[in-house]
Amino acid sequence: MAGEIKKLNLLHPSEYEHPLDRQALQLLEGTPGLESLVRKYNKHYIERVLRLVYTGSNIKVNENSFPELNDIFMEVCETLHLKRIPQLYIEENSEINGFTVGSEKPVIVLTSDAIDSLTDDELRYLIGHEVGHIKSGHMVYQTIAKDLGFLGDLIGAATLGIGEIVSISLELALLHWQRMSEFTADRAGLLACQNDDAVITTLMKLGGVPKKFYNRIKKDAFIEQAREFEGYDYNKLDKIGKILIASLSTHPWSVMRASEILKWIESGKYGGIIEKYSGNPSEIELSCHKCGTALVGDENFCGICGSKLWGR
Repeated sequence: MAGEIKKLNLLHPSEYEHPLDRQALQLLEGTPGLESLVRKYNKHYIERVLRLVYTGSNIKVNENSFPELNDIFMEVCETLHLKRIPQLYIEENSEINGFTVGSEKPVIVLTSDAIDSLTDDELRYLIGHEVGHIKSGHMVYQTIAKDLGFLGDLIGAATLGIGEIVSISLELALLHWQRMSEFTADRAGLLACQNDDAVITTLMKLGGVPKKFYNRIKKDAFIEQAREFEGYDYNKLDKIGKILIASLSTHPWSVMRASEILKWIESGKYGGIIEKYSGNPSEIELSCHKCGTALVGDENFCGICGSKLWGR
């Protein structure tokens, strides 16, 4: 561990939101058919079914079952000021991964290989990434995007009408936003582990470093590769290029993610958040991120504009 992890009291998700996430969400919300898709999704209890799938065959983590992992999980939720604690499960899987399903009652799933392959700080980053999705309110769109092909083909064939709603433009907007939201979640992961080395090594392992080389990971070479990638601009791609990327991957590439997190650290904004929110809660100057109204810190909603505060 890179030192004592500081609890970030009253952290608001807008503090670490990536601008590409915000832009993609605005584009998504302006795409025809989204409201109807969400309504259909909720009407047919698809989230409930997915929750049953992921909790019915996986192993639940709590204080009695895998307590060491549960301690890390609870620490991450406290560090990121997540009020409503989700459930955590382990899935037998030979791939390093973590994911979340559900928006009303989110479930975080870690693969067995992630637990075997990652250090404690790397696990904090991976869990913090998923907690960041929850805290930022990503999960309705994330869950739909994750199972978009399944929903469009299978459920559309069952005459629920979802397949008819999902146009190419809506599908592209959903998948583009899903990738951009990963940048926001990566920032939450860094805030959770507060160890930039752990973020880089996790991304390297996700990127395909063979296990036999874990004790010889060349972090500096990967960082150099990430810096070389800084010139990449998604917005300059033509429509065909964007369709290809959308069809080939739901996540930004590991090198691109490393590039974005390094730029955020070097901007000073990451350190600024740690400094602002790790102090005494009574001494943190707080205001509504929508209307600017001064806040005490014990509110759940802004009394002026009604905005929800602090995330979940």
